[in-house]
Amino acid sequence: MCLGMLLRRDSSASLDIDMIVVPDSPDFLVITQPDHARLSYELLSLWIRDGLPEHPRREDLLFATREHDNGWREADSAPHFDAVGQRPHDYRTVPPNDRAEIWKRGIQRFSRERPYAALLIAHHAESLYRGASEVPDAWREYLPILEEHRQDWLEEAATSQTVIHQDYRFLQTADLLSLAICDRWQEPLGTDLVSASMLGDTLFLTPFPLAGTTTLRVPCRRIPERPYAGDADLGGELAMARWSELAIRIAPGPAPA
Repeated sequence: MCLGMLLRRDSSASLDIDMIVVPDSPDFLVITQPDHARLSYELLSLWIRDGLPEHPRREDLLFATREHDNGWREADSAPHFDAVGQRPHDYRTVPPNDRAEIWKRGIQRFSRERPYAALLIAHHAESLYRGASEVPDAWREYLPILEEHRQDWLEEAATSQTVIHQDYRFLQTADLLSLAICDRWQEPLGTDLVSASMLGDTLFLTPFPLAGTTTLRVPCRRIPERPYAGDADLGGELAMARWSELAIRIAPGPAPA
C-alpha cells in the first residue's frame, strides 16, 4: 500500500511538494509532480457539479490544472539526492531558492500561449508562499517581475484577478484530492466544493461531484529504501525501476462506518 508523504493537513490552501517519495519499507515509492498534477486534471475533467461543465473557461482551467506543477518536470526527470539524509530529496529538503526557481519556470512556461494558465499557476504558487514561515530571496526578487507580467496576462486573457481567485478553487480542490490519494490521508478533509475521506483504496466525496463511481490511476515506481551515495546512484535505481500504477476508487460518501 502506498503510504503518503508527511504533509500538513490544511484544507485552506493547496499544498505542493517535490517528487513524492513514499517510505514503504523495504522500498521507497516515488511519484512525480507532473503525474500527481495529471491525476488532478483527470479528476477535475470528470467533475459535473458547481457549474464546471458550462464554465466559460473550462478548457483553460483543465489545462492549468494539468500543468500547475509543470515547473517540476526538469527536477523530477533528474532527481537529486539529499546528502544529509542520503535519500531522494522531498519537499522538506529541497533548497528554498531551488524551489522558487522551479515555480518561476512553471509560471512562465505557458505565459505567451496560455496567459490564463500562467495566472492560475502564479496564484497557486503565491498561495503556498503566503503560508510559508520563510520566503526565499529568489521568490522575493521575482515578485516585482511577476506583478508586471500579471497585468499584461490579465489583459491578454481578458479577465481579472477576482475571476482568477474564484476559478482557483477548482484547481485547489483537485490538487488537494490528488495529494490525498497519493498520501493516503486518513483524516477527513475538504474545501468549499467537497468534503473527502479515505478508507483503504477508496476516496469518498460528499457531495459526489462525478457522474458515477470510477477508478483513477497514477504512475509510480519502487526503489530500495537505503542510503544513496549520490545523484548517479539514485538515478541508476530510478532508471532500472519498473513503472507500476497506484489505483484509487472514487465513490460517493460518506464512508461506511
